[in-house]
Amino acid sequence: MNQPATLGALAALIVGVVVSFQAILSARISLADNAAATGLVMYVAGGAIAVTLLVLFTNTGTLAIAPLGWLRIVQMLLGGMAGIIIVVGSAFAFAKVNPAAAVVLIIFGQMAIALIADYLGWTGQAPTPIDWRRIAGLALFAAAIWLLLTPSKD
Repeated sequence: MNQPATLGALAALIVGVVVSFQAILSARISLADNAAATGLVMYVAGGAIAVTLLVLFTNTGTLAIAPLGWLRIVQMLLGGMAGIIIVVGSAFAFAKVNPAAAVVLIIFGQMAIALIADYLGWTGQAPTPIDWRRIAGLALFAAAIWLLLTPSKD
């Protein structure tokens, strides 16, 4: 693996750890409230932190973003809505199923969408065909989900 790919893999691993940590925090916090309220407030707090960091770390000391056309605005709104669903859904899922199963279900959903995105070239990279190895990877995740959700008979 080349250096950019290694850094990308490391970043993906860190994101996976942080997503799980955030879901656990959301589930714990939602015990005192509910998943929707917890998720929405947590997402607003994250947005406030992001805007603060943007202002602090830009060269001019003011918030500067690329020009906003309609397509960019719609994409940002959809991304924001996805973030809300991620936080609220994680808080709910982690409170209802065991964390190991919740994580594997989240990763399964991510992998399924990633395979489609790869195949269609949605990220701007060359499309990647779906072959037996990718299908086998999804099947392994499905087996892991079944193993983690099936109660033991002890």
